[in-house]
Formats: sequence, C-alpha cells, structure tokens
Amino acid sequence: MHAAPLSPALANVSLEDRCVLCVGGLTGARNHYRTQIETRAGRFLHHDGGREDNLHRLTPMLAAADIVICASGNISHNAYHLVKSTCKKLGKPCVLVKGTGIASFLDGLGHLAQAQATHDGPSARGDRVIRRRS
Repeated sequence: MHAAPLSPALANVSLEDRCVLCVGGLTGARNHYRTQIETRAGRFLHHDGGREDNLHRLTPMLAAADIVICASGNISHNAYHLVKSTCKKLGKPCVLVKGTGIASFLDGLGHLAQAQATHDGPSARGDRVIRRRS
C-alpha cells in the first residue's frame, strides 16, 4: 500500500498526546492508521466495530478516547449506534466516514482538525485540543 498524500488540513496538525480511537476500517490498514496518528504525536486505539472485537470492549475505549473516527460502513449496527450515542453523551469529537481506506481516514482526521482548530486551548475536560503546529 502506498502512503496517502497529506491533505492541506493535516499538514501542520499536532494531536499533542491526545488519544484517537478508530472504529472499523480495514484490518490491513490498521498500521497505516496508527502511523498517521503517531506521526502527529497522538495515541492510537482501534476497535474493529464488532467484527471480531467484542462490543463490550468498545464502551471503555470510547470513554478513554479524546477523538473518535468511525468507518461507519464497516461496523455492526450496534457499534454504530453505540459510537454515536456515547460520543454525543460524553461530548467527544467524532467523525463518521463512509469509506474504509486510508484516504477516508485522513479526510476524517482532517475534518476533525479543521473543526477543532478554531477551539485552540483547553477542552471541557481540561485537555488541550488539536491545534496546528506553527
């Protein structure tokens, strides 16, 4: 697999040790997802959305995550609803992407970065939000 080109929205993004949970996506692309997060100083978590991973593991992973990216077309209906309701309840930044590939993952991350760039400073949890590197 070739490296996906960087979108302009991601060029200067630092996750500053924030935990990013990827739900679903391609199993074979998991290491690429991890690399994209860790390159930006983030911590990576992954749940396959109920394909093989137990759904009972998803709730504590959602609670531990600062940001959630969900490949909505590649997870169980129960996982989809759990992600949406939990993120809403906990106020977690979450983006649902239709594709499962690396480009869709990067688009989702870029969307979150753009949405969070205007909210530089402490989050409701007291953590720092995503900000662009200067």
